[in-house]
Amino acid sequence: MRSIQDELEEESIVAAFSDHARAVAAAHALDRAGISPDHVGVTAGNVRQAREAAGSFSLAGAIVGAIVGALVALIFVFAGGEQMRQNVVAIMLGAPALILAFGAIGALTGRAKLFQKEDYRAYEGAVEAGEALVSVSGKPTELRLAREVLQQQGAVAIRREETGEAL
Repeated sequence: MRSIQDELEEESIVAAFSDHARAVAAAHALDRAGISPDHVGVTAGNVRQAREAAGSFSLAGAIVGAIVGALVALIFVFAGGEQMRQNVVAIMLGAPALILAFGAIGALTGRAKLFQKEDYRAYEGAVEAGEALVSVSGKPTELRLAREVLQQQGAVAIRREETGEAL
């Protein structure tokens, strides 16, 4: 399992192919070239998944949500009066639950279309038009090799993204 630090250091490239069969063939070629399947993603016919090719704000949303949850927990503790502040069990059970719940809501909100860049429309449009996307995440040296393989496999377009996420 990759750590958050590893993902922050990684980038990704996204290649468009004319159809799903060509994208799958490219994914197999990447595997033969030594690119880990964990770093490769393929999508076709799924517009929501295509949006994620340029990354999502899930991590940022989760962090903001957890902070909001912690603030809400503090407000409950202080607004609840002396009885609430003396009930340590309620605080120990309620505060983490609020932090986790708000963190989860934040992560889901970060994936929403509302928070996505204009770049996402290009990926959505490509998938709606019948193209398939192949994303590869990794270090710059891996991505150079991946770009060569994707070009050899007939990628229609290849774009670099700052995210370290694969579809």
